[in-house]
Amino acid sequence: MVVNSMLALKANFNCLVLLATLVVSSTASADTNSELSVAQIQLKDLRHNQSSLSYHTQKPTVLMFFQPECSWCKKQGEIIAELLHECGDKVHFTLVGDKGSKSQLKRELRHFSAELPALQNTKMFARKSGGIKGFPTTLVLDTQGTVLAKRRGFTSEALLRRLANELSNGECALQQSL
Repeated sequence: MVVNSMLALKANFNCLVLLATLVVSSTASADTNSELSVAQIQLKDLRHNQSSLSYHTQKPTVLMFFQPECSWCKKQGEIIAELLHECGDKVHFTLVGDKGSKSQLKRELRHFSAELPALQNTKMFARKSGGIKGFPTTLVLDTQGTVLAKRRGFTSEALLRRLANELSNGECALQQSL
């Protein structure tokens, strides 16, 4: 019983930290030099032969970094795909592959929805976004490519749904599936 209470407390704390980071970051001064930004960095598209930005210029973006053979990435990718279907008009969702060759990352895409955009990470992008130390890593970007929040490790469906709701200013009030 104490263990369950501690786990619930930790989950609520993680949720509050992510949402607080999001709120604080979005209200922070734009002229701060410590701000992480991936503005204008082009990444190679893993599904098509082109390059594109990792963020959307019209709506906030949630990036999920994955690597080959990452079972937690696959689980979180399923949740991201659900959110794309339910909330994709308000929040942009993208996969970013890392720690593998382009062919390895392309093969790994078979585990993710074909509707999710998928890009390949670069050293510059990783550095400008604050580094990727574990998988999956979730990054939240604004419409200018500024990093608003970052979370290493699996992010639960409930937390991702709250995040999508917060990013859409309450327009993506989603019910957690059972």
